Amino acid sequence: MSIKESAAKIADRLRTMDYADVYSHHDADGIAAAAILCIALQRANIAFRLRFLPHLKAEDVERPEISILCDLGASESELPESVIIIDHHIPYAKTPYHINPRLEGLDGETELSAAGCAYLVAAALDRENRDLAGLVLAGILGDNQKVSGMNQTIIDEAIGDNLIVPGKGILLPGRTTREQIEIAALPYLPGVSGDTALAEKIQTLCQETTTDEAYAGLFLSEIILRSSASAASLERVYGDSWKLLRETIQDAHSLAAVIDACGKSGRADLGFALAAGDAAKADEAWNTAAAFRKHILENAAAAQNLRPSVWEVSDADAASDVADLLAADKNCPVIVIGKAPAYLKVSARAPQDADVDFEQFMKTSAEKFGGAGGGHKTRAGGELPLECQEEFLSTIPEFA
Repeated sequence: MSIKESAAKIADRLRTMDYADVYSHHDADGIAAAAILCIALQRANIAFRLRFLPHLKAEDVERPEISILCDLGASESELPESVIIIDHHIPYAKTPYHINPRLEGLDGETELSAAGCAYLVAAALDRENRDLAGLVLAGILGDNQKVSGMNQTIIDEAIGDNLIVPGKGILLPGRTTREQIEIAALPYLPGVSGDTALAEKIQTLCQETTTDEAYAGLFLSEIILRSSASAASLERVYGDSWKLLRETIQDAHSLAAVIDACGKSGRADLGFALAAGDAAKADEAWNTAAAFRKHILENAAAAQNLRPSVWEVSDADAASDVADLLAADKNCPVIVIGKAPAYLKVSARAPQDADVDFEQFMKTSAEKFGGAGGGHKTRAGGELPLECQEEFLSTIPEFA
């Protein structure tokens, strides 16, 4: 069965429903997937209830026969077969209603996100839902995927439909030059990121330029001169950009960053509202995202190095983003841990070409210590009992 046939099968199932329970992950890809799906359900007159979760267990699904899981569920082998799964993680669940690139021999790490899968389902439900393609980029960028494979196909069609305009430009999210520098986390720019005084200085210099080319050249030269960032991080400051003509935030990198930060800061509802087209929420979402990213930068700056490539942060909720930040800046695998009141949060990250399998490592570790874990080969995480920290640290092999 092809990926589009899987989408059509789920769309046919949806047409038999008048109500659905939707569960979704709380990051950019999950929120974008939920927005795509829920807009499509609303247009089809299918009522729904939506809940966002940082992770999902089989017992969380209250009514499996009417439940749809977005960016969640693939890794849960105990789910009933009646559940609908829209995901791109390594599949363990056994249900006939499961759209997942990995089930069709496609690359679920880099070339099709959960938002992309949700888009294929929405388009199969009604061709008019192709106007939701801009949100797929939020999923692609949020999960650090590539615009290649099926992602490329979706985006190329959206460009042809005049929904997306490709270009080149500064890729740091922010409403102003100052904000771009103050909240620069991915990429992380040591010596520059979070420095308000320097951000104001660079903004003043850039305001004196008269062309877009001069602005970009000055901005980049100031960053290169003042930051000790790795070459890999510097290369992510400028590159391919996309203008989303139908979305509340038209810069794709900014939209992904704001949605992601809202979700991870406990305001998935705000990220969803933005993704679903509520322009009145834009300022609140931006302010929430800016505060969250500044918090991430503070945690990264204060992170304690426990052993080579293993770090500890004071806020468990920051572990995931600090891990992304450190792995990208150091261009090597890292593990970041943080202590929540009732559990140990672990986030493992690595460059996409690294020879690691963090999904298996975290899943096995979680099972060993009585927690829950999984994800992707180069982006995985888990929650473990607090008391197992030292023993867990002793099990981390040389790949980190």
